[in-house]
Amino acid sequence: MIGLIRGGNWGWDELLRRMPADRMDAAVRMHRAMNFTMIRNWVGSSNREEFYAACDAHGILVWNDFPNAWSMDPPDHEAFLSVARDTVLRYRIHPSVAVWCGANEGNPPAAVDEGMREAVESQVPGVLYQNNSAGGAVNGGGPYGWVEPEKYFDPSTFGSKDFGFHTEIGMPVVSTAASTRAMIGDDGPEWPIGGAWYHHDWSEHGNQASQNYKAAIETRLGTARDLDDFTRKAQFVNYENFRAMFEAWNANLWDNASGLMLWMSHPAWHSTVWQTYDYDFDVNGAYFGCRSACEPLHVQADPVKWQVIAVNHTRRALQGAKVTAETYDLSGRRIASTRETHVDVAPAASAPAFTAAPADDLPDLHLLRLTLTDDGGQVLSRNTYWRCRTPEALRALNQVQQTRLSASLAQAARDGDRRTATATVRNRGSMVAAMVRLSLLGEDGDRVLPTLYDDNYLWLLPGETRTVTLSWPASALPPGRPKLRADGYNTPPVTVRG
Repeated sequence: MIGLIRGGNWGWDELLRRMPADRMDAAVRMHRAMNFTMIRNWVGSSNREEFYAACDAHGILVWNDFPNAWSMDPPDHEAFLSVARDTVLRYRIHPSVAVWCGANEGNPPAAVDEGMREAVESQVPGVLYQNNSAGGAVNGGGPYGWVEPEKYFDPSTFGSKDFGFHTEIGMPVVSTAASTRAMIGDDGPEWPIGGAWYHHDWSEHGNQASQNYKAAIETRLGTARDLDDFTRKAQFVNYENFRAMFEAWNANLWDNASGLMLWMSHPAWHSTVWQTYDYDFDVNGAYFGCRSACEPLHVQADPVKWQVIAVNHTRRALQGAKVTAETYDLSGRRIASTRETHVDVAPAASAPAFTAAPADDLPDLHLLRLTLTDDGGQVLSRNTYWRCRTPEALRALNQVQQTRLSASLAQAARDGDRRTATATVRNRGSMVAAMVRLSLLGEDGDRVLPTLYDDNYLWLLPGETRTVTLSWPASALPPGRPKLRADGYNTPPVTVRG
Protein backbone atom coordinates (compact mmCIF):
# COMPACT_ATOMS: atom_id res chain seq x y z
CA MET A 1 0.00 0.00 0.00
CA ILE A 2 1.31 3.45 -0.96
CA GLY A 3 -0.09 6.31 1.10
CA LEU A 4 0.49 10.03 0.85
CA ILE A 5 3.76 10.62 -0.98
CA ARG A 6 6.17 12.83 1.00
CA GLY A 7 9.53 13.70 -0.46
CA GLY A 8 11.80 16.05 -2.31
CA ASN A 9 13.57 16.87 -5.56
CA TRP A 10 17.25 16.26 -6.17
CA GLY A 11 19.29 18.10 -8.76
CA TRP A 12 22.95 17.27 -8.89
CA ASP A 13 23.97 15.03 -6.03
CA GLU A 14 27.20 17.03 -5.55
CA LEU A 15 28.54 20.08 -7.37
CA LEU A 16 31.75 18.37 -8.55
CA ARG A 17 30.18 14.89 -8.61
CA ARG A 18 32.15 13.80 -5.54
CA MET A 19 29.54 11.38 -4.23
CA PRO A 20 31.08 8.13 -2.98
CA ALA A 21 28.80 5.37 -1.78
CA ASP A 22 28.99 6.32 1.91
CA ARG A 23 28.01 9.94 1.21
CA MET A 24 25.15 8.84 -1.04
CA ASP A 25 23.93 6.42 1.60
CA ALA A 26 24.03 9.17 4.23
CA ALA A 27 21.92 11.51 2.09
CA VAL A 28 19.26 8.91 1.29
CA ARG A 29 19.26 7.69 4.89
CA MET A 30 18.49 11.26 6.00
CA HIS A 31 15.46 11.31 3.69
CA ARG A 32 14.24 8.09 5.24
CA ALA A 33 14.81 9.58 8.70
CA MET A 34 12.66 12.59 7.71
CA ASN A 35 9.87 10.06 7.07
CA PHE A 36 10.04 10.80 3.35
CA THR A 37 8.87 8.14 0.92
CA MET A 38 10.07 9.45 -2.48
CA ILE A 39 12.93 11.31 -4.14
CA ARG A 40 12.50 12.89 -7.56
CA ASN A 41 15.62 12.66 -9.70
CA TRP A 42 15.08 15.98 -11.43
CA VAL A 43 15.77 15.77 -15.22
CA GLY A 44 17.84 12.66 -14.52
CA SER A 45 20.55 14.70 -12.78
CA SER A 46 21.89 11.74 -10.81
CA ASN A 47 23.01 8.81 -12.93
CA ARG A 48 24.94 6.98 -10.25
CA GLU A 49 24.25 3.38 -9.38
CA GLU A 50 24.89 4.28 -5.73
CA PHE A 51 21.80 6.54 -5.73
CA TYR A 52 19.41 3.80 -6.81
CA ALA A 53 21.06 1.20 -4.58
CA ALA A 54 20.69 3.47 -1.54
CA CYS A 55 17.02 4.12 -2.35
CA ASP A 56 16.45 0.36 -2.66
CA ALA A 57 18.16 -0.23 0.67
CA HIS A 58 16.28 2.48 2.58
CA GLY A 59 12.86 1.92 1.05
CA ILE A 60 12.65 5.24 -0.81
CA LEU A 61 10.67 5.36 -4.06
CA VAL A 62 12.28 7.12 -7.04
CA TRP A 63 10.52 9.41 -9.49
CA ASN A 64 12.99 9.28 -12.38
CA ASP A 65 12.94 12.07 -14.96
CA PHE A 66 14.22 11.65 -18.48
CA PRO A 67 16.67 14.45 -19.42
CA ASN A 68 14.10 16.79 -20.93
CA ALA A 69 12.51 19.99 -19.68
CA TRP A 70 10.07 22.70 -20.73
CA SER A 71 8.94 20.93 -23.94
CA MET A 72 12.41 20.95 -25.51
CA ASP A 73 12.57 19.20 -28.88
CA PRO A 74 15.80 17.16 -29.23
CA PRO A 75 17.47 17.73 -32.63
CA ASP A 76 17.87 13.97 -33.17
CA HIS A 77 14.81 12.08 -31.96
CA GLU A 78 16.22 8.61 -32.57
CA ALA A 79 19.44 9.34 -30.69
CA PHE A 80 17.46 10.76 -27.77
CA LEU A 81 15.08 7.77 -27.68
CA SER A 82 17.97 5.32 -27.93
CA VAL A 83 19.42 6.87 -24.77
CA ALA A 84 15.97 6.76 -23.14
CA ARG A 85 15.59 3.03 -23.89
CA ASP A 86 19.08 2.29 -22.58
CA THR A 87 18.39 4.34 -19.43
CA VAL A 88 15.25 2.34 -18.64
CA LEU A 89 17.14 -0.90 -19.26
CA ARG A 90 19.99 0.17 -17.02
CA TYR A 91 17.85 1.03 -13.99
CA ARG A 92 14.87 -1.29 -14.31
CA ILE A 93 16.48 -3.79 -11.93
CA HIS A 94 15.91 -1.33 -9.07
CA PRO A 95 12.57 -1.85 -7.29
CA SER A 96 12.72 1.72 -5.99
CA VAL A 97 12.00 3.24 -9.42
CA ALA A 98 8.25 3.82 -9.37
CA VAL A 99 7.73 6.64 -11.92
CA TRP A 100 9.37 7.63 -15.20
CA CYS A 101 8.66 11.22 -16.24
CA GLY A 102 9.02 12.51 -19.79
CA ALA A 103 9.80 16.16 -19.10
CA ASN A 104 10.05 18.78 -16.42
CA GLU A 105 7.19 21.32 -16.53
CA GLY A 106 6.12 20.74 -20.09
CA ASN A 107 4.80 18.20 -22.57
CA PRO A 108 7.50 16.58 -24.70
CA PRO A 109 7.05 16.72 -28.46
CA ALA A 110 4.60 13.99 -29.51
CA ALA A 111 7.12 11.70 -31.22
CA VAL A 112 9.53 11.85 -28.30
CA ASP A 113 6.70 11.45 -25.79
CA GLU A 114 5.45 8.33 -27.52
CA GLY A 115 8.94 6.87 -27.72
CA MET A 116 9.63 7.37 -24.01
CA ARG A 117 6.24 5.92 -23.11
CA GLU A 118 6.91 2.85 -25.27
CA ALA A 119 10.36 2.42 -23.68
CA VAL A 120 8.80 2.32 -20.21
CA GLU A 121 5.69 0.26 -20.99
CA SER A 122 7.57 -2.37 -23.00
CA GLN A 123 10.56 -2.74 -20.68
CA VAL A 124 9.02 -2.21 -17.23
CA PRO A 125 5.31 -2.98 -17.62
CA GLY A 126 3.28 -1.76 -14.68
CA VAL A 127 5.60 1.14 -13.85
CA LEU A 128 3.96 4.53 -14.39
CA TYR A 129 4.99 6.81 -17.25
CA GLN A 130 4.01 10.43 -16.53
CA ASN A 131 4.85 12.69 -19.44
CA ASN A 132 4.84 16.08 -17.61
CA SER A 133 6.03 16.81 -14.07
CA ALA A 134 3.49 19.60 -13.65
CA GLY A 135 0.53 18.56 -15.80
CA GLY A 136 -2.10 15.90 -16.22
CA ALA A 137 -2.45 13.87 -13.04
CA VAL A 138 0.06 16.03 -11.15
CA ASN A 139 0.77 19.74 -10.67
CA GLY A 140 3.66 21.96 -9.61
CA GLY A 141 4.78 25.55 -9.68
CA GLY A 142 5.82 26.32 -6.11
CA PRO A 143 5.63 28.61 -4.27
CA TYR A 144 9.42 28.75 -4.10
CA GLY A 145 9.75 31.60 -1.61
CA TRP A 146 8.54 32.17 1.93
CA VAL A 147 4.80 32.63 2.53
CA GLU A 148 2.81 32.83 5.75
CA PRO A 149 2.38 29.25 7.06
CA GLU A 150 -1.42 29.36 6.87
CA LYS A 151 -1.19 30.05 3.13
CA TYR A 152 -0.22 26.43 2.53
CA PHE A 153 -3.70 25.42 3.68
CA ASP A 154 -5.31 27.61 1.00
CA PRO A 155 -5.33 25.97 -2.46
CA SER A 156 -5.35 29.37 -4.15
CA THR A 157 -1.70 29.70 -3.04
CA PHE A 158 -0.69 27.18 -5.69
CA GLY A 159 -0.61 27.76 -9.41
CA SER A 160 -3.00 24.86 -9.95
CA LYS A 161 -5.41 26.26 -7.32
CA ASP A 162 -5.46 22.76 -5.89
CA PHE A 163 -3.54 20.38 -3.63
CA GLY A 164 -3.37 17.16 -5.65
CA PHE A 165 0.06 15.61 -6.26
CA HIS A 166 2.28 18.70 -6.08
CA THR A 167 5.79 18.13 -7.38
CA GLU A 168 7.60 21.34 -6.37
CA ILE A 169 7.31 23.57 -3.29
CA GLY A 170 10.01 25.24 -1.22
CA MET A 171 11.61 28.34 0.28
CA PRO A 172 14.98 29.67 1.44
CA VAL A 173 16.63 27.74 4.27
CA VAL A 174 19.55 29.14 6.25
CA SER A 175 21.09 26.35 8.28
CA THR A 176 22.99 26.49 11.57
CA ALA A 177 25.73 29.02 12.27
CA ALA A 178 28.43 26.36 12.01
CA SER A 179 27.18 25.17 8.61
CA THR A 180 26.74 28.71 7.31
CA ARG A 181 30.31 29.59 8.31
CA ALA A 182 31.54 26.49 6.50
CA MET A 183 30.42 28.02 3.19
CA ILE A 184 33.75 29.83 2.89
CA GLY A 185 35.78 28.72 5.92
CA ASP A 186 35.83 29.14 9.67
CA ASP A 187 35.36 32.90 9.53
CA GLY A 188 32.13 32.46 7.62
CA PRO A 189 30.39 34.80 5.21
CA GLU A 190 30.15 38.50 5.92
CA TRP A 191 27.45 40.11 8.04
CA PRO A 192 25.29 41.92 7.13
CA ILE A 193 24.33 39.67 4.22
CA GLY A 194 26.45 40.34 1.15
CA GLY A 195 28.93 38.89 -1.33
CA ALA A 196 29.37 35.23 -0.39
CA TRP A 197 25.69 34.87 0.46
CA TYR A 198 24.71 35.88 -3.07
CA HIS A 199 27.26 33.48 -4.52
CA HIS A 200 25.59 30.72 -2.52
CA ASP A 201 22.07 31.23 -3.89
CA TRP A 202 20.78 34.09 -1.72
CA SER A 203 18.84 36.10 -4.32
CA GLU A 204 16.35 38.94 -4.04
CA HIS A 205 15.38 38.64 -7.69
CA GLY A 206 14.89 34.91 -8.20
CA ASN A 207 12.00 32.66 -7.21
CA GLN A 208 13.45 32.29 -3.71
CA ALA A 209 12.90 36.02 -2.93
CA SER A 210 15.23 35.70 0.04
CA GLN A 211 14.48 39.21 1.30
CA ASN A 212 10.95 38.05 2.23
CA TYR A 213 12.39 35.15 4.22
CA LYS A 214 14.73 37.49 6.11
CA ALA A 215 11.86 39.89 6.78
CA ALA A 216 9.73 37.07 8.15
CA ILE A 217 12.48 36.06 10.58
CA GLU A 218 13.11 39.59 11.81
CA THR A 219 9.42 40.50 12.02
CA ARG A 220 8.95 37.59 14.38
CA LEU A 221 12.08 37.85 16.51
CA GLY A 222 13.61 41.26 15.89
CA THR A 223 16.53 42.51 13.83
CA ALA A 224 19.42 40.07 13.86
CA ARG A 225 22.58 41.31 15.59
CA ASP A 226 24.98 39.05 13.73
CA LEU A 227 25.25 35.75 11.86
CA ASP A 228 24.81 33.65 14.99
CA ASP A 229 21.67 35.52 16.00
CA PHE A 230 20.21 35.33 12.49
CA THR A 231 20.77 31.59 12.06
CA ARG A 232 19.35 30.89 15.52
CA LYS A 233 16.19 32.88 14.76
CA ALA A 234 15.88 31.36 11.28
CA GLN A 235 15.17 27.92 12.72
CA PHE A 236 11.76 29.06 14.01
CA VAL A 237 10.67 29.98 10.49
CA ASN A 238 12.33 26.90 8.95
CA TYR A 239 10.55 24.54 11.33
CA GLU A 240 7.17 26.27 11.23
CA ASN A 241 6.92 26.56 7.45
CA PHE A 242 8.11 23.11 6.49
CA ARG A 243 5.83 21.55 9.09
CA ALA A 244 2.94 23.58 7.66
CA MET A 245 3.65 22.48 4.07
CA PHE A 246 3.21 18.79 4.85
CA GLU A 247 0.48 19.31 7.43
CA ALA A 248 -1.59 21.09 4.78
CA TRP A 249 -1.47 17.93 2.67
CA ASN A 250 -2.27 15.81 5.73
CA ALA A 251 -5.30 18.02 6.43
CA ASN A 252 -6.59 17.46 2.89
CA LEU A 253 -5.60 13.81 2.60
CA TRP A 254 -7.31 12.24 -0.43
CA ASP A 255 -9.49 15.38 -0.77
CA ASN A 256 -7.67 15.58 -3.07
CA ALA A 257 -4.13 15.77 -1.64
CA SER A 258 -2.07 12.73 -2.64
CA GLY A 259 1.56 13.83 -2.67
CA LEU A 260 3.96 16.70 -1.92
CA MET A 261 7.59 17.01 -2.98
CA LEU A 262 9.94 19.77 -1.91
CA TRP A 263 11.98 21.97 -4.19
CA MET A 264 14.50 20.86 -3.05
CA SER A 265 15.46 18.43 -0.29
CA HIS A 266 19.17 17.82 -0.95
CA PRO A 267 21.92 20.45 -1.49
CA ALA A 268 24.76 19.91 -3.97
CA TRP A 269 26.90 22.47 -2.16
CA HIS A 270 26.69 24.93 0.73
CA SER A 271 23.52 26.86 -0.01
CA THR A 272 21.10 29.30 1.60
CA VAL A 273 17.94 28.07 -0.14
CA TRP A 274 15.89 24.99 -1.00
CA GLN A 275 17.32 22.34 1.32
CA THR A 276 16.34 20.38 4.42
CA TYR A 277 19.87 19.81 5.72
CA ASP A 278 23.19 21.37 4.83
CA TYR A 279 25.92 20.21 2.49
CA ASP A 280 27.88 18.95 5.50
CA PHE A 281 24.80 16.96 6.65
CA ASP A 282 24.08 19.11 9.67
CA VAL A 283 20.36 19.25 10.43
CA ASN A 284 18.23 22.32 11.05
CA GLY A 285 14.66 23.44 11.74
CA ALA A 286 13.48 22.60 8.21
CA TYR A 287 14.60 18.99 8.63
CA PHE A 288 12.69 18.53 11.88
CA GLY A 289 9.61 20.39 10.64
CA CYS A 290 9.48 17.84 7.82
CA ARG A 291 10.20 14.91 10.12
CA SER A 292 7.40 15.92 12.48
CA ALA A 293 4.70 16.48 9.87
CA CYS A 294 5.63 13.35 7.91
CA GLU A 295 5.79 10.91 10.83
CA PRO A 296 3.78 7.71 10.29
CA LEU A 297 1.38 8.52 13.14
CA HIS A 298 0.85 12.22 13.65
CA VAL A 299 -1.34 14.70 15.49
CA GLN A 300 -1.77 18.23 14.15
CA ALA A 301 -3.91 21.34 13.98
CA ASP A 302 -4.41 23.67 11.06
CA PRO A 303 -3.43 27.31 11.74
CA VAL A 304 -6.70 28.75 10.42
CA LYS A 305 -9.59 26.96 12.15
CA TRP A 306 -7.39 24.99 14.57
CA GLN A 307 -9.12 21.74 13.67
CA VAL A 308 -7.17 18.97 15.43
CA ILE A 309 -6.81 15.69 13.56
CA ALA A 310 -4.94 12.41 13.95
CA VAL A 311 -3.17 11.13 10.82
CA ASN A 312 -2.27 7.52 10.10
CA HIS A 313 0.22 6.97 7.26
CA THR A 314 0.66 3.28 8.10
CA ARG A 315 -1.05 0.17 6.72
CA ARG A 316 -2.57 -0.73 10.10
CA ALA A 317 -5.67 0.76 11.67
CA LEU A 318 -5.16 2.80 14.84
CA GLN A 319 -7.82 1.90 17.37
CA GLY A 320 -8.74 3.67 20.60
CA ALA A 321 -6.02 6.32 20.42
CA LYS A 322 -6.31 9.42 22.59
CA VAL A 323 -5.78 12.97 21.34
CA THR A 324 -4.99 15.58 24.00
CA ALA A 325 -4.61 19.37 23.70
CA GLU A 326 -2.97 21.45 26.44
CA THR A 327 -2.35 25.20 26.46
CA TYR A 328 0.51 26.86 28.36
CA ASP A 329 1.98 30.30 28.89
CA LEU A 330 5.73 30.91 28.85
CA SER A 331 6.03 30.07 32.54
CA GLY A 332 4.68 26.61 31.78
CA ARG A 333 1.38 27.32 33.54
CA ARG A 334 -1.66 25.62 32.05
CA ILE A 335 -3.97 28.47 31.00
CA ALA A 336 -6.94 26.67 29.42
CA SER A 337 -8.92 23.53 30.01
CA THR A 338 -7.35 20.36 28.67
CA ARG A 339 -9.22 18.85 25.74
CA GLU A 340 -9.14 15.14 24.98
CA THR A 341 -11.01 12.57 22.96
CA HIS A 342 -10.54 9.08 21.57
CA VAL A 343 -10.27 8.36 17.85
CA ASP A 344 -10.04 5.41 15.51
CA VAL A 345 -8.01 6.05 12.37
CA ALA A 346 -8.12 3.74 9.35
CA PRO A 347 -4.93 2.93 7.44
CA ALA A 348 -3.72 5.77 5.20
CA ALA A 349 -6.39 8.09 6.58
CA SER A 350 -7.06 10.86 9.07
CA ALA A 351 -9.73 11.39 11.73
CA PRO A 352 -11.01 14.62 13.29
CA ALA A 353 -10.69 15.06 17.05
CA PHE A 354 -11.92 18.56 18.01
CA THR A 355 -11.16 22.23 17.43
CA ALA A 356 -8.71 24.08 19.66
CA ALA A 357 -9.11 27.69 18.59
CA PRO A 358 -7.52 30.21 20.99
CA ALA A 359 -9.87 32.02 23.36
CA ASP A 360 -9.79 35.82 23.39
CA ASP A 361 -8.29 35.96 26.88
CA LEU A 362 -5.17 33.94 26.07
CA PRO A 363 -1.79 35.70 25.87
CA ASP A 364 -0.68 36.95 22.47
CA LEU A 365 2.01 34.23 22.55
CA HIS A 366 1.26 30.86 24.10
CA LEU A 367 1.89 27.19 23.45
CA LEU A 368 -0.57 24.60 22.18
CA ARG A 369 0.74 21.10 22.79
CA LEU A 370 -0.98 18.20 21.08
CA THR A 371 -0.32 14.59 22.06
CA LEU A 372 -1.42 11.33 20.45
CA THR A 373 -1.20 8.22 22.66
CA ASP A 374 -2.17 4.62 22.06
CA ASP A 375 -4.62 2.66 24.19
CA GLY A 376 -1.77 1.79 26.56
CA GLY A 377 -0.72 5.41 27.10
CA GLN A 378 2.43 5.30 24.95
CA VAL A 379 3.14 8.57 23.16
CA LEU A 380 2.85 8.14 19.39
CA SER A 381 3.14 11.80 18.40
CA ARG A 382 3.81 15.09 20.15
CA ASN A 383 3.43 18.44 18.42
CA THR A 384 3.96 21.88 19.97
CA TYR A 385 2.70 25.06 18.27
CA TRP A 386 3.86 28.51 19.32
CA ARG A 387 0.65 30.43 18.67
CA CYS A 388 0.92 34.16 18.00
CA ARG A 389 -1.93 36.62 17.49
CA THR A 390 0.49 38.64 15.36
CA PRO A 391 3.89 37.62 13.98
CA GLU A 392 5.54 40.19 16.25
CA ALA A 393 4.10 38.47 19.34
CA LEU A 394 6.89 35.89 19.13
CA ARG A 395 9.28 38.64 20.29
CA ALA A 396 8.07 37.94 23.82
CA LEU A 397 10.73 35.19 23.78
CA ASN A 398 13.36 37.92 23.66
CA GLN A 399 12.21 39.25 27.04
CA VAL A 400 11.41 35.97 28.76
CA GLN A 401 13.58 34.95 31.69
CA GLN A 402 16.44 32.60 30.89
CA THR A 403 16.02 29.01 32.02
CA ARG A 404 18.55 26.28 32.76
CA LEU A 405 19.12 22.90 31.12
CA SER A 406 20.81 19.74 32.29
CA ALA A 407 21.76 16.91 29.95
CA SER A 408 23.34 13.48 29.88
CA LEU A 409 24.59 11.13 27.16
CA ALA A 410 24.56 7.37 27.68
CA GLN A 411 27.36 5.12 26.52
CA ALA A 412 27.22 4.41 22.80
CA ALA A 413 26.12 0.97 21.59
CA ARG A 414 27.30 -0.79 18.46
CA ASP A 415 24.84 -1.35 15.62
CA GLY A 416 26.86 -2.81 12.76
CA ASP A 417 28.95 0.00 11.28
CA ARG A 418 26.92 2.58 13.19
CA ARG A 419 26.72 3.73 16.80
CA THR A 420 23.66 4.73 18.80
CA ALA A 421 23.25 6.50 22.10
CA THR A 422 20.47 7.97 24.21
CA ALA A 423 20.54 11.62 25.25
CA THR A 424 18.43 13.07 28.03
CA VAL A 425 17.75 16.77 28.46
CA ARG A 426 15.82 18.43 31.29
CA ASN A 427 14.51 21.94 31.83
CA ARG A 428 15.56 22.85 35.38
CA GLY A 429 14.32 26.42 35.28
CA SER A 430 10.99 28.12 35.91
CA MET A 431 10.22 29.15 32.31
CA VAL A 432 9.59 27.25 29.10
CA ALA A 433 12.79 26.34 27.23
CA ALA A 434 12.27 27.22 23.56
CA MET A 435 13.67 25.34 20.56
CA VAL A 436 16.28 23.32 22.45
CA ARG A 437 18.78 21.91 19.98
CA LEU A 438 20.94 18.86 20.72
CA SER A 439 24.28 18.41 18.96
CA LEU A 440 26.71 15.51 19.14
CA LEU A 441 30.34 16.62 19.33
CA GLY A 442 33.67 14.88 19.28
CA GLU A 443 36.33 15.12 21.95
CA ASP A 444 37.71 18.21 20.18
CA GLY A 445 34.31 19.93 20.16
CA ASP A 446 33.76 19.52 16.41
CA ARG A 447 30.35 18.39 15.18
CA VAL A 448 29.89 14.66 14.50
CA LEU A 449 28.35 14.53 11.02
CA PRO A 450 26.10 13.05 9.87
CA THR A 451 24.22 12.40 13.12
CA LEU A 452 20.55 11.43 13.10
CA TYR A 453 18.31 12.52 15.99
CA ASP A 454 14.82 11.12 16.47
CA ASP A 455 13.75 14.53 17.80
CA ASN A 456 15.24 18.00 18.11
CA TYR A 457 14.38 21.69 18.46
CA LEU A 458 12.40 20.80 21.57
CA TRP A 459 10.01 22.90 23.64
CA LEU A 460 10.40 21.88 27.28
CA LEU A 461 8.10 22.91 30.10
CA PRO A 462 9.66 23.65 33.50
CA GLY A 463 10.74 20.34 35.02
CA GLU A 464 10.12 18.42 31.80
CA THR A 465 12.58 15.77 30.61
CA ARG A 466 12.91 14.47 27.07
CA THR A 467 14.88 11.47 25.81
CA VAL A 468 16.31 11.49 22.28
CA THR A 469 18.04 8.67 20.39
CA LEU A 470 21.11 9.55 18.33
CA SER A 471 22.73 7.51 15.56
CA TRP A 472 25.91 8.10 13.56
CA PRO A 473 28.47 6.21 11.42
CA ALA A 474 31.27 4.79 13.56
CA SER A 475 33.78 6.37 11.17
CA ALA A 476 32.38 9.87 11.85
CA LEU A 477 33.51 9.98 15.47
CA PRO A 478 37.23 9.87 16.24
CA PRO A 479 38.41 7.84 19.24
CA GLY A 480 37.53 9.38 22.56
CA ARG A 481 34.44 10.20 24.55
CA PRO A 482 31.76 12.07 22.64
CA LYS A 483 30.10 15.17 24.01
CA LEU A 484 26.52 16.39 23.89
CA ARG A 485 25.65 20.07 23.60
CA ALA A 486 22.15 21.33 24.47
CA ASP A 487 21.26 24.90 23.64
CA GLY A 488 17.87 26.64 23.64
CA TYR A 489 16.75 30.05 22.40
CA ASN A 490 16.40 31.27 26.00
CA THR A 491 18.97 29.04 27.71
CA PRO A 492 22.73 29.13 28.07
CA PRO A 493 24.39 26.17 26.37
CA VAL A 494 25.38 23.14 28.38
CA THR A 495 27.91 20.53 27.23
CA VAL A 496 28.38 17.12 28.86
CA ARG A 497 30.60 14.12 28.17
CA GLY A 498 29.24 10.74 27.23
